[in-house]
Amino acid sequence: MRPKRWQQTVIVVIIVIALLAFTAPGRGIWQRFFSSLRIAKPQPVSVTIPGFSGPAPTRRLQDAIAGMVADTTSVTLDEADRPVVSAEAASQLAGFAIQLPRGRTDSPTLIVMGAHAVAMTVNRSQLETIFREAGIASVSLPPSLNGTRVSIRTPRAIRAQYGHCPVPVANTLQGQIQGPPPPSTDNGDCVVLIESPPTSAQLPPGLDMQQLVAIGLELSGMSPNQRQAFQKMFSWQSALSMSMPRFMRSYDSVTVNGAPGMLLNTAGRRGPTYELFWTKNGTVFSLTGYGSSANAVPLASSTDETRAQP
Repeated sequence: MRPKRWQQTVIVVIIVIALLAFTAPGRGIWQRFFSSLRIAKPQPVSVTIPGFSGPAPTRRLQDAIAGMVADTTSVTLDEADRPVVSAEAASQLAGFAIQLPRGRTDSPTLIVMGAHAVAMTVNRSQLETIFREAGIASVSLPPSLNGTRVSIRTPRAIRAQYGHCPVPVANTLQGQIQGPPPPSTDNGDCVVLIESPPTSAQLPPGLDMQQLVAIGLELSGMSPNQRQAFQKMFSWQSALSMSMPRFMRSYDSVTVNGAPGMLLNTAGRRGPTYELFWTKNGTVFSLTGYGSSANAVPLASSTDETRAQP
């Protein structure tokens, strides 16, 4: 009785395996075959992520602006953050009067965030490409703009943290990719108030910072309508002092102590639930919270610079 075709195939495979297993040439072929199936062991890569003060280190508008203007930037001032024990000490070190919310009776953790300054050289062709991709190719950039110097200086700011706030994200590549962990129920009383003077910049003629901020805002996740509403409320100097949330579901135009503000409602599972921006008397404010956004405006409206001690 002749074996079936599939049986013949099995017999041939067994003979080939035996030859590969019991002969020196066969063992060499066998080893090369299995070596080709192995995945090379990943090599560790060292990545340095620049550190910036604030609740969202990778979302600062000025970082996006610097990346659009030039290939590289040089840090000319990088002050360390300094914890302080009282509101009076914070005001003296920061150089402006602190304003704390009367709506919180618990004592905050106060930090004076250091001043920072960067300088860069304009890459005109890169800017033209960015404007074109953003759909504003009508902007005319003079040839003399290429190679000119731009400097941006962020003044000292005051950070007041209340409640049970999540642990800050580690300043590593994995930490920045994953973002903060989902907040717990204990984080519902966490709010962070940051206040500072506006950012200043030295700009060459022909560089429209308002246009660059517009692109940066849309890159941060704002729609064109949201971006237009934002820029009607805040100057580009004030915008450069702000950090945008990772996700944004909607926004509301509000009033804080008689000043216009914008309340951003976030959409992500991770991080805060809202962020409120407003400016008054030359100071830029941002209030970030993990509780209900309905509490944002009443709490922000209770800020008072006459309250010297927390």
